[in-house]
Amino acid sequence: MAEPARTLRNAAPALPAAQKPAGPPVAVPGQAPPAMPTVQDFGLWSGFEGREELLGRGLVQLLKTVIADAPYQHHLNDAALKAHLNAIQFAKNHGMLPQLVAHDVKTLAPINKRVGQLVARTGNPEYGLVGLFERTDCWYQLVLEWTVEPGRRSWRSPFHTVLEMGKRLGQFDLTEQEIHAEWTVPRIQGYAADIGIKVKISPWQDSGWLSCELA
Repeated sequence: MAEPARTLRNAAPALPAAQKPAGPPVAVPGQAPPAMPTVQDFGLWSGFEGREELLGRGLVQLLKTVIADAPYQHHLNDAALKAHLNAIQFAKNHGMLPQLVAHDVKTLAPINKRVGQLVARTGNPEYGLVGLFERTDCWYQLVLEWTVEPGRRSWRSPFHTVLEMGKRLGQFDLTEQEIHAEWTVPRIQGYAADIGIKVKISPWQDSGWLSCELA
């Protein structure tokens, strides 16, 4: 979950900061009038100038996914959910779930330890929570609903719909509670240990809303 967002290969560079809109000057009482913006700064920019092809491909993927509403409404995290469930089910069937968790934690250890260096330098464990959650596409491409508070992150378990559909077909016999207790919790704890922070993770809640907070 702590893998930082990646730059796409061959993607055009983002618009330089100097070319992004500065907004109109704002007068402040008692101060000299603000300088007029340049013509370039006065323009409106999306941030995707030079990356229109990337934006177009992303929008096509979004529309194709949203249109797929049978036998259930698909979301952009469907592929990530199915990959997770497939791996978890395989590991469960072969009595290897602890080994899979350990392998996952080991795989992300170099990245998590790098985040840990930032925590150590600043003395602020909040960097660790950011590294575990909103900073990483491994998180926000999987979980669609979450909240951010100082020292605490809350989210709704994303597995329910895809898991239930798969169970109808006989693909899975997992429960969300089982996934949380045996997959999500030990992985987050392993990541946190490599980062160098201590966290407390809520037990399973029937609402699906879970939380992780600094201990």
